[in-house]
Order: sequence, then structure tokens, then C-alpha cells
Amino acid sequence: MRQRALLLMVLVSALLTASGCSSIKNFVTPAGVKLDWESVTLSVAAGANRDYPLAIDVVLISDESLAQKIIGMPAREWFSARDSLRKAFPEALSVNSVELAPGESIKLADQRWSGRRVAAALVFADYLVAGPHMARIETLRGRVQLDFGASQFTAFSLEK
Repeated sequence: MRQRALLLMVLVSALLTASGCSSIKNFVTPAGVKLDWESVTLSVAAGANRDYPLAIDVVLISDESLAQKIIGMPAREWFSARDSLRKAFPEALSVNSVELAPGESIKLADQRWSGRRVAAALVFADYLVAGPHMARIETLRGRVQLDFGASQFTAFSLEK
């Protein structure tokens, strides 16, 4: 009986010590948000961006510290740094780039969205007018809709 109690105490102590270790903690509860997207639809309104095509990036970031750096970037800075960031962090960064003319829409129906864990999911739009033109979208669910207007955009979901 006494040996069981001692064994139980050792086990509890080991578990408490291990719970402070981030690699064990991430194994038990993986870091990041699990995406629950069926599709991502991008729609650019007629006349948007002064009637010029609009470059749009949907960015998935798996590294928390990298996510914090990129979240603070306005779109212009993102588009300037995008290529060098992709080269520097190929495993932590996934970028889906499209360019749409005003009045166009596209549905990015890709099964790689669903179930993927990310530190952040961001959308950047390269409007001609100044502004941050960035949104976080990792908490959206189901069918993700991105509507690009004259000089700004909205992101929302049409849940399952």
C-alpha cells in the first residue's frame, strides 16, 4: 500500500514537471488554431481598387513568433517582404496569391484548409489607396467569404 502511494506521488510529480515542458505540452495539446474551412471565396466588386486588378494573399503561418511579426505589417509592407519571407520561412509560411480584376470572383476550394493548425491566418489586399488592408481569419468557420470593395474588404463566414 505504501509503495503504491509512493509510486503515485512520483508519477504525479513527473507529470507536473513534464507539463512545463513545451514539447510535451504541444504533443498533448498542439499549438495554434485548427482551421475549419470548407472553402475560401474572394469577390472583388465592380469598380474596386479604382478599376485596377487587386493582388490578394491568403497567408497561413504555423510559427507563433513569425505570426506576431507579420500581423503588425500593413499590406504594402507585406507585399514588399513576401518573397524574402517565403524564402526565409518555407516551412512556417503558406501563401496563396491571386490577382482579380474588378467584378471577378474565385473560390479556393482546397481540402488542405480543413484541420490544419495555424498560429494565424491572414488576408492581405494590395489596394492603390493607403491603409492596413489586412484581416485575421483563422477563427472563421465553414465557407469563408472575402468581399473586396472600393478601398477596403470584409471577411466573414457562412457557417456549416
